[in-house]
Amino acid sequence: MMDLRDKVAVITGASSGIGRAAAIEFARKGCIVVLAARRVERLEEVRNSILCFNERCISVPTDVTDEGQVVALFNRVEQELGQVDILINNAGRGLKSRVGDITGDQWRSVMDTNLTSVFFCTREAARRMTSCGGGHIITVCSIAGLFGAPGYSAYCASKHGVTGFCRAVKWELRKQGVRVSTIYPARVDTEFFDNYKERPASRQMLAAADIARHLVAIASRSRAAVLWSRIGNFVRRIRSVVGL
Repeated sequence: MMDLRDKVAVITGASSGIGRAAAIEFARKGCIVVLAARRVERLEEVRNSILCFNERCISVPTDVTDEGQVVALFNRVEQELGQVDILINNAGRGLKSRVGDITGDQWRSVMDTNLTSVFFCTREAARRMTSCGGGHIITVCSIAGLFGAPGYSAYCASKHGVTGFCRAVKWELRKQGVRVSTIYPARVDTEFFDNYKERPASRQMLAAADIARHLVAIASRSRAAVLWSRIGNFVRRIRSVVGL
């Protein structure tokens, strides 16, 4: 099991949902947390919440679909904190639309946010991790990266791309001391469903904190913690299905 205290963790999409919950959870474990997202006010709210119990937290407003901003993010981390130990690729967006109704702009936005951003952030983290002796890149994908569903063609395509990319990078970086992990959550109670005509009931979804604890377990490299987290989330998922 790896002690996470004093490890530098960069978290994208940290202004809400899984990213926000992960930032708080990693900070509680003693990590030096770097918050990255586009919404400055929301990012500062998360930072202020963390500063109440962990003073080592910085926020860097970043559009992770912009290559220059991603490079600047990791350069700043390197300059101020020395190295990146953990990267949580979490930024993403959803789109529920039939293929005939998807515009070119919508398609490109989904691909840029869900797939291209993962490439930019993983590349920059890997460059620094390989020169510093290693690290851990963890990507929050989706069950849509393993299966297809009607009405989600663009979203599924982007997440399948993430799956293929991360599987390839995992083998590419393993001999250089960089671990690559990917998780595939199903429904999680986040802003993803805010634009739905009928939002699923909260009891039908896992909480963002459930996923955050699983990310911490993976980063800590504790098989027992990962197994316990999986069992807990599985039980919660079953209870949501049967309506308990």
